[in-house]
Amino acid sequence: MGQKMNESGTGETIPLKLSRFLSDGAVLEHKKPIHIWGYGTPESKITAVFDGMTETTEINTEGRFDIDFPIHTAGGPYILTVSDDQNHSITVKDIMVGAVWYCSGQSNMDLMMERVRDSYPDILSDCTDDGIRNYKLATSVNYHGPLEEPESGEWKKAEPNNIMAFSATAYFFARKLREKTGLTVGIIHSSLGGSRIHGWLSREMLDGYDELLSEAEPYADDDYLAGQITKNETQSKKWHEELDSKDEGVKKSWQNGFPDGSEKSLMLPAVFEDTELKDFTGSIWFEKEFTVPREMAGQPAHLWMGTMVDSDTVYLNGQKIGETGYQYPPRKYLIPEATLHAGTNTLVVRLIVENGKGRWTPGKGYFLFNDQGVIDLKGEWKYKTGAVSKAIPETDFVNWKATGLFNAMCAPCTHYPIEGIVWYQGEENAPLKWDYLDLTKRQIKGYRRLWKDDKLPYLFVQLPNFTEDLRDLPGKWPALRECQRMASTEPYTGMIVSMDLGEDNDLHPHGKRRIGERLASQALHMVYGRDEEYTGPVPESYSLSECKNGTEILITLAHAEGLHSSSLDKGDELMDFSVIDISGNEVQAEAAIENKNIRLRVPLHTTDIKEIRYLYKNTNHGGLVYNRDKFPMSPFVLRKH
Repeated sequence: MGQKMNESGTGETIPLKLSRFLSDGAVLEHKKPIHIWGYGTPESKITAVFDGMTETTEINTEGRFDIDFPIHTAGGPYILTVSDDQNHSITVKDIMVGAVWYCSGQSNMDLMMERVRDSYPDILSDCTDDGIRNYKLATSVNYHGPLEEPESGEWKKAEPNNIMAFSATAYFFARKLREKTGLTVGIIHSSLGGSRIHGWLSREMLDGYDELLSEAEPYADDDYLAGQITKNETQSKKWHEELDSKDEGVKKSWQNGFPDGSEKSLMLPAVFEDTELKDFTGSIWFEKEFTVPREMAGQPAHLWMGTMVDSDTVYLNGQKIGETGYQYPPRKYLIPEATLHAGTNTLVVRLIVENGKGRWTPGKGYFLFNDQGVIDLKGEWKYKTGAVSKAIPETDFVNWKATGLFNAMCAPCTHYPIEGIVWYQGEENAPLKWDYLDLTKRQIKGYRRLWKDDKLPYLFVQLPNFTEDLRDLPGKWPALRECQRMASTEPYTGMIVSMDLGEDNDLHPHGKRRIGERLASQALHMVYGRDEEYTGPVPESYSLSECKNGTEILITLAHAEGLHSSSLDKGDELMDFSVIDISGNEVQAEAAIENKNIRLRVPLHTTDIKEIRYLYKNTNHGGLVYNRDKFPMSPFVLRKH
């Protein structure tokens, strides 16, 4: 006993090992039995000691052991010691017992504090808190089946050296929970930009979605998966190399400015679809001369160039200032000392457009600044075509297929007791045909089964306002928001509305503090029993009555104390209510707030009304409806019975 027989018949002692989650600085869930597990020599005896409690077990024939300590009051720090009868021992230090939340989704959950640092400078300078700890799983997929253990990750405390890699949404969620409850909050951060919900579901959860499962099957072949990754890299590299080789700007050093006067002009920022560059694919160079006053010259400076599609390289007076390889990050470049000089300076941007959808995003800031002044760079720019190309070959996003992310980045986490789930996803599913409401319900049910908690809280973010990339997707985002609203009627779920927290011109809005804090308000109500508002107005019922000029509709709302409308940039007039008639036509409704109700008037008979809609659009055109506590009302569709 205590040894595993290998194929040659000799004994083999396996070193004792704990799960990655059970490492220095870990946060253990305070409302559930404390689960300790690890690996070692089969049939060895295991002794675990935690805060004066001792539990023993035996490693099974597969080499794994599991031990549960009773529910433990929040607090710490504690030490965990695990030893076997093979003279192996592991000590884990600085363990806290508190609230553990699993935070997952796509890019808006993945968006790190580094990306929003300019929005929260004071918070970043005052972020040190031993009671906020983050465990981040690196991107990984597996198409063979669920993993027992995460392939990466370690516990990190909130402090300046670590926090830039924290999810901004998860951090602000944890910060408010910490402030309101005093608990140590542990975040397990497991997300990936661009991912679809079915990538985060198991085969069992996707039962019946045969097309999705079949699409993923080839990726279980490791050689095929590696080949697709190599193909992606090779195709992209070849496309860019060929573009560079025929780019006149590269050959003739246009980074120093245009030499021959044959350039055209364009007012920027602009969506190229609205200009003579419509459908352009390839490389294009832009130049702008601007005057720098003497007091700004010679000093370091910042250059902000909004966002661009797809990739850019920026030069100032012939010197490369920075580059960004894809469309989403804000272009924020540092200008070294002595680069700016008094008088005329030349800024050159080489932009690569990969598939005919180029732009300098309107509404973003394009300017240069330092302590001595600001120079606005919007307006007329000269431009020349470097090279024309066919569209870049389509990328096979191998990390997005059904089950892959679940197997590698969710399944291992289900062994670790948690307080609840925070989910921030949907953008990538909006244009797809799959039933998002059904998939969400399957996720909720499946996750609760795996975490062995039928009442496991599931908090999520409804899609925000956004317009920039939705010209070809009419109605897709509103439809997905409605799916999310309907999912919020599932027991022990909480949805936060973010229609006032997005940016019409940015898929990744920076205002993550209020996103996180609204999620925390849901948690404080649902999990911690706080008696304070946690949601916006919710339609409870409605009635229709004929009036002189058509129909009046009275919508009765809950959570409607202090009902009012507001929008910083679009006024407070209610312009986003409408009805759908029996022919499918949309008719705008006159709307007014009356105490805790909303009264609509439409020039239709009651029998002609099929649906009542609020904000079934990509963005609002008038004021949003709020309650006294500044929670907005969700977009909704009320179907006439």
